[in-house]
Amino acid sequence: METLEVYCATGSRSRAAKLLHLHHSSVSRRIGQIGKMLGIDLTDPTGLTRAGLALTGWRLLDDSVPRNER
Repeated sequence: METLEVYCATGSRSRAAKLLHLHHSSVSRRIGQIGKMLGIDLTDPTGLTRAGLALTGWRLLDDSVPRNER
């Protein structure tokens, strides 16, 4: 999840790798695997936008649940 969040925030596999302290090929592999699971091409700007919106919605839903009910 962290890889996807950082990738969506930066829009770049190499910048995400730097922030995550990973090799860019590791981030590329993770992004590819996540994209396959979601059925979204995360290297495409539209796919990246869709993933970013989904993450935002997930965060909003997560914030609406009281901490003691998680």
